[in-house]
Amino acid sequence: MSRAWSLALPVLTVVVVCYALLVAGVPRAIIGARVYGGPTEGASRLSLRVEVVQRAGESEAPFWAGPISVQALADQAQPVTLSVTHATEGVADVVLPLGAPAHGRVHLELHEASGALLASGEVELDQSRWAERARRRGGWIRGRNDRALVVSIAPERGTFVVGSPDFMQLRVERAGSPAPGVALSVSAEGARVSGTRGLVTDARGRARIGFEATELNPTVRVEALGSAGESGLIDTPVPLVPGGFFAQVVGTELRIESAVQRSEAFFSVVSDAGRVTGGRLALAPNGRGGSLTTTTLPALPHPSWVVVSSDVDQNSVSAIGWPLDVGPEPARTFDVPDALLLDGLPAAFQREQVRRSRVRWLSAAFIALAFALSIVLLVVRVRAADRDISRHLREGLDPETAARVAPRRLLGLLVALLSIGLGFIALGLIVAARSR
Repeated sequence: MSRAWSLALPVLTVVVVCYALLVAGVPRAIIGARVYGGPTEGASRLSLRVEVVQRAGESEAPFWAGPISVQALADQAQPVTLSVTHATEGVADVVLPLGAPAHGRVHLELHEASGALLASGEVELDQSRWAERARRRGGWIRGRNDRALVVSIAPERGTFVVGSPDFMQLRVERAGSPAPGVALSVSAEGARVSGTRGLVTDARGRARIGFEATELNPTVRVEALGSAGESGLIDTPVPLVPGGFFAQVVGTELRIESAVQRSEAFFSVVSDAGRVTGGRLALAPNGRGGSLTTTTLPALPHPSWVVVSSDVDQNSVSAIGWPLDVGPEPARTFDVPDALLLDGLPAAFQREQVRRSRVRWLSAAFIALAFALSIVLLVVRVRAADRDISRHLREGLDPETAARVAPRRLLGLLVALLSIGLGFIALGLIVAARSR
């Protein structure tokens, strides 16, 4: 029995180690969810963007294996659970009605349909910290003040993008007061202007023209001439966002356009208090080399902005928060990205590391036990063989001759034990090397 085990145990150990290295201990792709959104403090409804990803090594890919559940629990409130049945490229926008304004931390949990945890943790974000990340574009650009008339220009909605016509406001002042009835001459480079024929300032000293950037560095030149012969001039670059999407509301529809062909756009509608809604939209060719899409918007608070980007978290230099409300004064953009409220990937990575560490420890324990058992079996076999040889020799020889013919084999046994030890140590080193 011991002979069979002595031969089989090293083979079994090699098989177990190979299984640990090639099957159980192989790094697996981890699956987790990221949750983006706006302020949670004081919010009675959470507008969230959920992104489920699968990470293998350094690469990430969208993942969706069916419905997921999203649960939110605010202090002194009942938990709210929502089942998300559809996502596009692993991304879904959800709204969780909390029933009452949340104060303090909100606990979020996301699970797959199988019950596997995608993300779990407490989130807390107030409006001031959320708004700190916002970038605002727009406002008046003032021209030369060495003349009687001072001319200023401003994008009506904060900025421009290439290939999308919008409006520019013009302002003329005389000694700090509006200058009505001033004739304006407008020209541009890298852009097309419209509505400039016979252009005269109104009672507020204002005028409005159409402006469409055709290049990345457009400039505009406005010359003003008053009835008394006084003049003013501005010749300035026009603010423009390279690679930005153009967005505007037409009726009840949100229209998003790109000057180049793109397949998708992510948008978030925000107010000055937080995130209202959002989504992912597929774009189609517009027939002019660009892309276009539309979607219907719900009733929105005033003022509101729509932040559009090609990034899921909208944290890019080309993201623009277009104002949806335009008043008598030029509006400014509110380019605020969605905040990363919860990231389930670090916890999933930690669970994977714990699993692989458990495999390594179990492999090491198996190797150690197999080594100890091999030593025991070898010693038992050697001692049994020595007893058998000695017994046979004593039957035909005197004790002195028997001891001389069959001396104790301590050196040979030690060499055998060391050889076995080296073999098991080699297996342990292989496990240690492959586990990094």
